[in-house]
Amino acid sequence: MSHRGPDDSGIYVWENVCLVHRRLSIIDISGGRQPMCNEDGTIWITFNGEIYNYRELTKDLEEKGHVFRTKSDTEVILHLYEEDGIECVKKFNGMFAFAIWDESRRRLFVARDRLGVKPLYYCLTKEAFLFASEIKAILESKAIRAECNKERIQEYLLFRFVAGEETLFKKIFNLLPGHALVLEGNNLKITQYWTLNGGPLPDRVHLDEYVENLSDLLSDSIRLRLRSDVPLGTFCSGGVDSSLVTALAASSCNPSLNTFCVGFNEKEFDERSIARLVSRQYHTNHHELVIRNHEFAEALPRVIWFNDEPLNHPNSIPLFLISQYARNFVTVILTGEGADELLGGYPRYFIPLVALRYRNLPVVLRTLIIYFLQSYNDPRAKKLREALCLPMHEVAISNSSVADKYLVEKVLAKDIGENSFCRVFDWEEEGRNKTDLFEDFFERFFLLELKTYLVSILNRQDKTTMAAGIESRVPFLDYRLVEFSFSIPYRLKLKGFRSKYLLKKLAEKYLPHEVVYRKKSGFGVPISSWLRDPKGMGRYLDLLHSSRFKQRGYFHQNHVDRIISDHLAGKEDHSELLWALVNLELWHQLFIDTSAC
Repeated sequence: MSHRGPDDSGIYVWENVCLVHRRLSIIDISGGRQPMCNEDGTIWITFNGEIYNYRELTKDLEEKGHVFRTKSDTEVILHLYEEDGIECVKKFNGMFAFAIWDESRRRLFVARDRLGVKPLYYCLTKEAFLFASEIKAILESKAIRAECNKERIQEYLLFRFVAGEETLFKKIFNLLPGHALVLEGNNLKITQYWTLNGGPLPDRVHLDEYVENLSDLLSDSIRLRLRSDVPLGTFCSGGVDSSLVTALAASSCNPSLNTFCVGFNEKEFDERSIARLVSRQYHTNHHELVIRNHEFAEALPRVIWFNDEPLNHPNSIPLFLISQYARNFVTVILTGEGADELLGGYPRYFIPLVALRYRNLPVVLRTLIIYFLQSYNDPRAKKLREALCLPMHEVAISNSSVADKYLVEKVLAKDIGENSFCRVFDWEEEGRNKTDLFEDFFERFFLLELKTYLVSILNRQDKTTMAAGIESRVPFLDYRLVEFSFSIPYRLKLKGFRSKYLLKKLAEKYLPHEVVYRKKSGFGVPISSWLRDPKGMGRYLDLLHSSRFKQRGYFHQNHVDRIISDHLAGKEDHSELLWALVNLELWHQLFIDTSAC
């Protein structure tokens, strides 16, 4: 994992315990070496991430008599563990995955941050308990063989990720966000230390109050995330989220902030002109990188290797390439991730809104709407028609799917897995059972997004940026801001058919109108046309005809051949499913076929 920590490394061994660390130096470059121990050498830590409120915690701990040898946030964790034990994790505001070995108690304490910004994997065999920031480190131990978790293939094809504790590798698990693990002897216990259990929504709070509260929380979150002993910048894509982060960060930076943007020669996917508006307004040092089909295709296998699992979205490649480029200028990057999931930013969120309203219509009108939608062959109309006929909890789950479930069922040779998150999200138990049907639904819905889709997005962001030696920070996912977002009525997130209504009201104060209210593009990539170019991404379609692909027995080959030919001929756009199939096959070749144990 030297790509994650190119600056330093360290190893601690005690009897049958070993902690290993690779360091990307951000805070206290000279003094923050790891693994790190307390004063008497009885407590050791290996830690990935940042504790943003470390200065405030340091002051509190010094007042209680703790003596610091470094200025690092790592030592803050050690001293707070000495003070509060495993309860220390509740006081951290940050992104983190850490493991503490307590020699006197012979106890291993492992924790992951509240939202899952930092990944943490583990595996328990008869011989050992193994954990790491990336799966490939666990596989390198040779204590476990890489095997495909076939039960989750259908889930990956539909949603582009595997939700919950499981991964696409058998017997290798995620430690869930907001959870901690304690291992004492042979006793392994996992507990949840943070959850969203807020009270009822406040009555009749004015819009301006919500805007002010959001502004205060986001500004303070950015203030904390600008703490760094190395150069930093922002990814300014042209979207309202990253643009607002850039605006607030630039106002606090001296000298000028570095900003970075990806561009494409395909005009409908190119956002550089919008990003330039923000850069000019805030006088940033702006950098652009144009990505072409050939460069994208060349990087694909490498980025899958860095990601450990098949990629979820094509924009993972541009994210990696712009991170590589940004490393020439900065070591820390602030991004706009999380705003869409918390504040209602995706167009697909309007489908459940329509479905809820549809249920209040007279039967005759509902029948006419279904009849009308059946006359359209558009995928969006098909997805909406399906949503109108499903129970609302199934609408929430199917709304997260990327591929057409009927097409996926056709392609799969047999039923090899579930196609929902039912095992990780209990729709009946989550939420606060509000009397308002819309409010109750959307609280559960956004919580589902938080526990499933958002975790997958954060996972790819961490892997692709850390692969380039860049630390990415997400101001919208300060846990205080997340808790506040669940006190906001849904109608201030999705007002009519205007997405992210509250956030845009805040953004109006800082950004040009054309940035705030432009049509959302979602960091798109022209993957559909690129798959039709045999010199670019189209080269990988040959993998889906290979003997190895056929021998796996996962798919009906005739259906796979049909979707390839229909896409190449321009009859249908099957790029979403083809992207997933290509990723799955490349991942299989990189990890499963090469495994030896």
